[in-house]
Amino acid sequence: MQNTQLRAVLAAVRAGSEDAFDQLYDALSTPVYTIALRITGSRTAAEDLAQEVFLRLWQSPPDEAVRNPRAFIFQTVHNLAVDHLRKQHTEPLPDTLADPGDPIGDMLLRETLRRAMLTLTPEERETVSLHIDAELRFHEIAALTGCSLSSVYRTYKRALKKLRTALQTDERSDEI
Repeated sequence: MQNTQLRAVLAAVRAGSEDAFDQLYDALSTPVYTIALRITGSRTAAEDLAQEVFLRLWQSPPDEAVRNPRAFIFQTVHNLAVDHLRKQHTEPLPDTLADPGDPIGDMLLRETLRRAMLTLTPEERETVSLHIDAELRFHEIAALTGCSLSSVYRTYKRALKKLRTALQTDERSDEI
């Protein structure tokens, strides 16, 4: 759901429309959950954080003054996940990175991707997830994370290089 549609849906949510909220949830629950999962590394925490995001959106949706509601929502996820990690005082280690919206997907591919994602640092996983899952542009990720645009871009490029290497290594080990 792009910002234009999102603004209209949020206006309806502000007016109390449960149908609009259902539409919002259907459109954004998977990327919200996935970003929370990739930041925290915990399915349980990601579920709780996604629930918290949507509870906040129902109780107090952003008003018309918010120019980029998608970024606002993913900023909320990011902030809640980072706060969760600070409270835990642990380094996030993902227990899974499978796509929660694809239960029939190829398990072997998902396991390969999960192993490849484990080679990334938490910052790299977050940047990749925000760009791919949340469909945020690099300047939006920079604003959301408080990093410079060049830093976000370098982090993303470094992560892609690590992923390629990990996937190629995994391919070679399958041939043996």
